[in-house]
Amino acid sequence: MTIADLDEVTYDLEVDGEEVRRETARAVWERSGWATVAIAFAERAKDGGWTSKLALLRFRRIHDAWSRQSHITLGDGDARELAQFVGRSFPA
Repeated sequence: MTIADLDEVTYDLEVDGEEVRRETARAVWERSGWATVAIAFAERAKDGGWTSKLALLRFRRIHDAWSRQSHITLGDGDARELAQFVGRSFPA
């Protein structure tokens, strides 16, 4: 995936006209030709309900475009565990 601007990164998804994934929040960090995009999203479960997840996408600036280098998706439990870890490791 190569894009011109990080605002072009979307996580909403429809399948056969039905919404199956919707972005709920995002944050972007850029430094020295690298960027990390964190996207919180809800994904439709098989039972029709919604589950919360977190996607972390890593981009590298190549000439005038951003190229995705890697990504990871965390489920609700793992995302909360990560948030707790960060909170403990960097107290206010």
